[in-house]
Amino acid sequence: MKTLKFIGTLILVSILSTSCTNEDLINQPPVSSETNLQTSKKTKDLQKTNNAGPIILGYFPSWQESWTSGNNGSKLRDIPKHVTHVFLAFAKPNLTYQKGSYDISKTGIQTPYGGTLLKKSVAILKAKGIKVLLSIGGETYWGTNDAYNINYQQIKDLIDDMGFEGIDWDFEPNGSFAQIGSPENIQHFIDFFNNSRAIMPKGEYLLTCAPSGVGALGGLNNNDSNSPFAYSKRNTLTGESDANLYNATTPNNGISLFGFSSTGHMIPVIKAVGDKIDFIAYQGYNVGAPTNRKIMYDSYRHYADQYGFSIVAGTHFPEEPWGPYYTFSYDRIADLSNHIKSSENSNDGVMIWQLLLKKASSSSYGYLHVASQVLNGISTSIAIANAENYPLSPHTGDSSGNENTGNTTGCDNAPTWSSTAVYTGGQQALYNGALYEAKWWTQNNNPSTSTGTGNPWKFIKNCTNDGSETGANEAPSAFLTSPTVNSNFNENENITLTANASDADGTISIVEFYSGNTKLGEDATSPYEFVWQNVSAGSYNLYVKARDNQGSVTTSSSVNIKVSSTITSGGDTDCSNASEWKAYPSIYNTGDIVKYKNKLYEAQTGPIWVTPGLGEHWWKTIGICN
Repeated sequence: MKTLKFIGTLILVSILSTSCTNEDLINQPPVSSETNLQTSKKTKDLQKTNNAGPIILGYFPSWQESWTSGNNGSKLRDIPKHVTHVFLAFAKPNLTYQKGSYDISKTGIQTPYGGTLLKKSVAILKAKGIKVLLSIGGETYWGTNDAYNINYQQIKDLIDDMGFEGIDWDFEPNGSFAQIGSPENIQHFIDFFNNSRAIMPKGEYLLTCAPSGVGALGGLNNNDSNSPFAYSKRNTLTGESDANLYNATTPNNGISLFGFSSTGHMIPVIKAVGDKIDFIAYQGYNVGAPTNRKIMYDSYRHYADQYGFSIVAGTHFPEEPWGPYYTFSYDRIADLSNHIKSSENSNDGVMIWQLLLKKASSSSYGYLHVASQVLNGISTSIAIANAENYPLSPHTGDSSGNENTGNTTGCDNAPTWSSTAVYTGGQQALYNGALYEAKWWTQNNNPSTSTGTGNPWKFIKNCTNDGSETGANEAPSAFLTSPTVNSNFNENENITLTANASDADGTISIVEFYSGNTKLGEDATSPYEFVWQNVSAGSYNLYVKARDNQGSVTTSSSVNIKVSSTITSGGDTDCSNASEWKAYPSIYNTGDIVKYKNKLYEAQTGPIWVTPGLGEHWWKTIGICN
């Protein structure tokens, strides 16, 4: 997360600067980026970050959490209330998680306790009004090809079980931003949002990312000529020549921000999936010596005005790992916050890496307190004077997240539901003779009318008038037994899907087999199986649903498989009507047919501009041209 490997870029300085330093110095005064910032009404209408005010965000490193028991505080649980959002760092992209198990040992999360206590920690923060999102990837977890074998359903299951608000896609290929602007990595970024949003609807889950701070400025590799921050406008925007375009270690007014290999990498991503993003928390640090850091916020805001997401400006508690060539201070945090406030986008805010950093007289919490005050209308001088005088809010309540209240369960002990009480994930309540359990934070949501997908309550069982159990229906169990995770098949092969399903207090009525959102078939008798015939090449997410005789349905964990194309060497495919594939800015969509290097390909997703041949899940190989 913290350290960007700019070695390759710096090596290019001696090679490229000879051709980039011959331009005459622009004699115009610098054009303030504020001049180019046009806040549209459309942005304010479209913003849906599920947040009522500025975002004050910090990364929390799970490996620095302190041990806690159910009733005690911890570093995570004691986060002060002026922080509105937390990115819990980090989970593996290819994590393994079984829904309902609370076993986080294979997720990459490194808290010193397990999933049950983590769920309670998240509920405690939620009770304070702090939203916790799971940060996926970071600097560590993108180093292998297997990292991209992502089971999105298992990620969603983990999000649901722990009570997280959503995901931060912290994508740093091979541990840095050096190659993030390549067509393949841009396509990966697009896929993350397309696949996760497909099962995590907007309004129910937050989907965010933490890209490079220079990602929305125009660069040599990725550019938007229509943007006020296009590569061709770099000299006018900064008032500088290209003398330091590739020299980020010399103080400049921002010209070097246009010279990184990562510059512009988010432009094609935003154009493809901007409507699926809730907010972008860009990393506005580790970019060297340029002092004009506001231009990074303004360049992202240009696209936020079009697509309706919010912007969170990333900062770093001193010192930045690269250099340091720039030091964030109270004054600089306040200045950046005032600039953000002047944009009149009430949901924008400030992020810091990371919450637990501090010195003798300053802290990350103090930095964010300055930002919070300024963004909420407090003067700069007062905000800085009170930087470290933020209210503490240590956890003193029970394990459920309620302060100084009990949490009883079961028909005999659960309290009667109250419209004024606050309930958090795992708490139970009685209503009209039935027992319900809260799935997440809720208040004034009647349990009898607030169950099911997207609602905060789960029906547990019916109870008699004296509170005892009536022997209500128990949900069935369901498991996909074949194929297994990461199985490989050849295209046009028949694949047999088998499942185990049982019901402790009844019988199984039907087992349905699914690929993604598509129902493949069903079986009403054991052994439960379905033969999927002539399967096309591609990657598939398989699972089953089991329904019992009383109507309860259980969805199994999903299994990813890959079906590979089998191409003959004869060259018997007619490619005469296909056009040659063209690189970005050409964009393709599902079903488009192209010819590339004497092979015919069909797009399996869209929008897409990754090169054919890099993966059958992007471009399916139809055949060799005759």
